[in-house]
Amino acid sequence: MFLVTFKFLWEYVSVSSLTEILSLTSIILASLLFIHYLYLEIKLLWNLPPGPWGVPLLGCLPWMSHGSPNSWFNSLAERYGNIFSLKLGTNLIICVSSPKALRELFNRLDSTARPHTPLNGLLGGFGIVLSEGELWKRQRQFLTEKFRLLGVKLWKNQPFEKYIITEVQELLKKIDNSKDIPLDPMVVLGRHVHNVICELMMSFRFEEGDPNFALFNERISRGMELYGSVHVGEHLACYLKLPGKMAVIKEIKKNLTDISKFHEDHLRARLEKQLKSYRYFDEDIFNFYIKQLHDEYPAEELPNLLAKKTDICTLEDNIADDLQPEQNPFTNDKVKDLLHCFLEQIQNEKKDNDAPSIFVNKNKVKQVVQVMNDLFSAGMETSRTSIVWILIMMLREPKVAEKVRSDLAEVVGTGELVTLEHRLDLPYVEAVIYETLRRVSVVPLGTTHVNLNDWKIQGFTIPSGSSIIPLLNKINMDPNYFPDPEKFLPERFLLDGKLFVPDYFMPFGVGRRVCLGEQLARMELFLFFANLMNYYEFALPEGESMPSLEGSFGTTHAAHPYTLVFRKLVA
Repeated sequence: MFLVTFKFLWEYVSVSSLTEILSLTSIILASLLFIHYLYLEIKLLWNLPPGPWGVPLLGCLPWMSHGSPNSWFNSLAERYGNIFSLKLGTNLIICVSSPKALRELFNRLDSTARPHTPLNGLLGGFGIVLSEGELWKRQRQFLTEKFRLLGVKLWKNQPFEKYIITEVQELLKKIDNSKDIPLDPMVVLGRHVHNVICELMMSFRFEEGDPNFALFNERISRGMELYGSVHVGEHLACYLKLPGKMAVIKEIKKNLTDISKFHEDHLRARLEKQLKSYRYFDEDIFNFYIKQLHDEYPAEELPNLLAKKTDICTLEDNIADDLQPEQNPFTNDKVKDLLHCFLEQIQNEKKDNDAPSIFVNKNKVKQVVQVMNDLFSAGMETSRTSIVWILIMMLREPKVAEKVRSDLAEVVGTGELVTLEHRLDLPYVEAVIYETLRRVSVVPLGTTHVNLNDWKIQGFTIPSGSSIIPLLNKINMDPNYFPDPEKFLPERFLLDGKLFVPDYFMPFGVGRRVCLGEQLARMELFLFFANLMNYYEFALPEGESMPSLEGSFGTTHAAHPYTLVFRKLVA
């Protein structure tokens, strides 16, 4: 039948007519595709929250602010309300600045997914920040339990407090030795805040002058800056293919590789140190296990190694057979750090094959390394940035600073070490910390969540797969929640002389993916800030202007560089 039809057309239809028919057919097909696209868009928009119209494929990207996306989102919230929608590229974005709605949405079981974007894809689904599904659930439970076990709690006499106190004391010594030389708080705090995470992760700290710290610190800071500079690429993959942006992506990849190598080297050193002193240590097996991560072993070498033992966990079993329980570095109860916890977990899973693994068939070492990367990137940068902002606020609010020092003198004594034992007696000090976090919004946009099912909220429909962005800065500066939001008023966080944190204040996020390191961050902020205030008064160098509250925006809202001159308080 087809051949007959074709013969008829060939004999009776001219070439020009056939060309016209084909052209008409193309136009009809293109029109049908466009109508189908419009139908899908209209169907999607039918019950969405209100929001700006974009253009096909690009959405609202042409109007997106290059410097500060959160300011642009805030202006849209003023126009469209506390829940609005927009397209960025082909991605549907739902922005929420209602604390009640955020709590309702982010506490749902199906609220824990992450966006599948090109930049997020660089991490391969490993770690804790961008992992999802069963891997995230099991890793989250594991890390929460181990944080408690290691004493990361906001109470007195917790085991981990001593490590923070050590870094506080080292910081005070460094300032004492500066002899009135202006210091950049971001720089002077860097190694000590970083060492807190190092101790938690792998019982390691950088000493003063260690060149490796400068390199590692630069990589962490640069990584945060790079990631923030190509945020448009999260919503428009072709943006990352532009010549200038391809170079940025290349640098991001190298940066991630360098940071991961640092952690892998420490993981290798820890394993080697623990295993080499034992009878069954085998260098070939150990090297095979490490090189397996990078597929570096030639295939022809595998049979001999497989015949020996190709899994380091088997080697650990041999060690366990030869040691008393208290001697086994993988199973003793004297937990040192998170790396120890992970190694112990790997050993336990090897012994009980039927137990569900926290690694969910993921490469164990890559997962551990990315958890390290996540904790360093999130924990170091946000804590250090927060302390730097708090010091700026003390410069701008001398009466507040005077009251902080007065309370410290009364409760602790000027020039004495402040510990967590004093925290409950110093509610105003914590209120100052919280008011600073509110006023400057170190993390102005909360972490993006993705819903796994369609949601209904305030009469609107949020389709599954939407990216939900919390506008924390908009909430923090909303007069409905914080009257006179431009004013710095620590009293907002006090009630009957005690610390009061309203449920509409969410500096560490909200819901099932609330910040894992909240307790650690609060410990650090309190101990570093309180001790700096109790030991020193500080001022800007002569002629230097007061730092602005408008900083630079990347992954965090960071203060512009400034310096301080510290002078020791007289008791």
